[in-house]
Amino acid sequence: MASSKARSRNASARQARSGGSRPAARTSAQKSPAQKAQPSPRARRQAEAVPVPPEPEHSSVPPLWFQLVALGLAVLGLAVSAYETYAHFNGSHLAGCPVGHGTFNCFAVITSPQSMVFGVFPVAILGLIFYVAVTALMTPWAWRMQRREVGMLRLAAMVVGMGFAMYLIYAEVVQIGQICEYCTGVHIITFLLFCVTVLATAIWGFGKPAKAS
Repeated sequence: MASSKARSRNASARQARSGGSRPAARTSAQKSPAQKAQPSPRARRQAEAVPVPPEPEHSSVPPLWFQLVALGLAVLGLAVSAYETYAHFNGSHLAGCPVGHGTFNCFAVITSPQSMVFGVFPVAILGLIFYVAVTALMTPWAWRMQRREVGMLRLAAMVVGMGFAMYLIYAEVVQIGQICEYCTGVHIITFLLFCVTVLATAIWGFGKPAKAS
């Protein structure tokens, strides 16, 4: 009788031990979703070792075709200004311009009192100097400098040039009463370069500021 009771107690003790250890094993085997989502230390080291490519910077330089268009207009304006300067100092007739007292008379315009600044400095020389500077500012080399100072100088030059062109148009139409085809061509070129410069500034900006030494 005693031995049967001892055997039953031993059996119940074994059942208690086996039953109590099983939930613990299941609990240790189960992991929370947050623990499953965490990468292993080795995976983290591999992710950190992979280089992250840098984000591409926004280019502040117009495309080459845009630069060449601006340069072509500037060279054309320089050529016409040089020819007008030559005709002004030599008193020669400009090719293709009618001679007489009609609306179009280039010779009358380039030899009028309004063709001299303060009666001393020829306007043709101002136009030539202006287009020498503008041609330098419109070269691909100047565009690719990406210097804010160059971009601001380019825009300022075209604003001043456009303002002076408006004055010359007023002088031709109102004061002289005659029009020079070559002068009108220079005014149109100046207007186109003004539009090109404003468009470039609006899209690509002035460029990068100079680095402090």
